[in-house]
Amino acid sequence: MLSNRWFSTTALVLLVAVAACVEAFAQGGTANFTVNDVTIDVSASDAVQAREQGIQEARRKAAAMLVERMVPAEDRARIPAPDDVRLQSMVRAVEFVRERSAPGRYIATLNVVFSPGLVKAWLGEGGVRTTETVQRPALVIPLWKGPAGVEPLDDRNAWREAWRTLDTASSAVPVTLIRGDQLDQNAVSAEQAYVGDVSALARLTERYRTPVIVVAIVEGDKESGPLTVGGLRYDAQTGARSEIAKETVPAAAQLPDAAKRIHARLDEQWRSMATVRRDSQDSLDVIVPIRALGDWVQIRQRLGAVPAVRSVVVRTLEADRADLRLEYFGTPEELQRILALAGLTLDRDADKWRLQAR
Repeated sequence: MLSNRWFSTTALVLLVAVAACVEAFAQGGTANFTVNDVTIDVSASDAVQAREQGIQEARRKAAAMLVERMVPAEDRARIPAPDDVRLQSMVRAVEFVRERSAPGRYIATLNVVFSPGLVKAWLGEGGVRTTETVQRPALVIPLWKGPAGVEPLDDRNAWREAWRTLDTASSAVPVTLIRGDQLDQNAVSAEQAYVGDVSALARLTERYRTPVIVVAIVEGDKESGPLTVGGLRYDAQTGARSEIAKETVPAAAQLPDAAKRIHARLDEQWRSMATVRRDSQDSLDVIVPIRALGDWVQIRQRLGAVPAVRSVVVRTLEADRADLRLEYFGTPEELQRILALAGLTLDRDADKWRLQAR
């Protein structure tokens, strides 16, 4: 029979390993401001000139998207318009995701990486308050369940088309549509996705490299209606699984609006946690009570999902508690609110702060 001493020692070794993971993860945030999936389509006298103009247009478009992400709507008019020379100096890199050239035309999807210091100096000239909403990409699996059952992943229907044409690039939750090819079908079946089989959905996060999967479900007859729209959201990082509230639409013609509403709710939910005030930064020493290894793993996962937490330093670690230093953006009150949204309770016990899962 294994002794309690053996169990405590083994658990402590595992906790140390997990502690190293959380510190590395929390400190692994990028130092740059990146705007992903900037799409351009430019025509010019020749392909070379079209490409040059396209890259410049991508810089302009990315700057506008960055302003939408970082500046409240009422303050945006106060920001001075940057000329092309200044834009070029603010951009550290342009990453080419996809590009296609034709005679006199350039079509591409680019990621634009900005220098934080130069961006803050530019925005500061307008005297505006700045925040940053960290994006949380999601993979969308649109499913249609009709009288005969759940349609295949690659079924081409009005619901899939509604998500394909939805523009989410500048939102807090940009979405990628599942391809539904053979590799996807090998990873998960339509039925597994419909019931929210977590192990099957997790296989897709490895392929698409998105931390969130949204299974968007329509139920009803494609021809007659009415239709019921709903689904579920699965977070591979935290393991959280939540339902998307159902609603009724009269017919397939209204599905694009239903997709917009679902995405708007997802976007709003994530923004409540992901909007970070980088002009205010502080640190906090906290105690994490540990009753079982799962407690620490759960807290580690949830802390890693909070953009306001800049870094986590494990100061001491024992079998029944961990002492952490949290470096974070914002105020202690803002940190408490955001951690609560992530399922964590931060409260003060006498002169010490205590952090635990709710």
